[in-house]
Amino acid sequence: MVTQKVIKIGNSFGVIIHLNLLKSVNLKVGDEVDIEVIKGTNTIMISAKRNKNKIMKKIEFFNWLNESAKKHKKLIKELAKIK
Repeated sequence: MVTQKVIKIGNSFGVIIHLNLLKSVNLKVGDEVDIEVIKGTNTIMISAKRNKNKIMKKIEFFNWLNESAKKHKKLIKELAKIK
């Protein structure tokens, strides 16, 4: 994980992405990315356009998993006690 500061760029804001990070996900200058806020997680996700479907399926799965864990919290705690 890398920590960066949000900077002002004209009337907008941005974050500098180091070249090594771009290379690690096969992105280069000029590539299109999608930027999304993941509701309820305080997270901004940046993903390459070409990976969107795969990433969205993962997000949907983790959202489902999180909701299921909340819904069945008592049962999960009971199951965790079984040895």
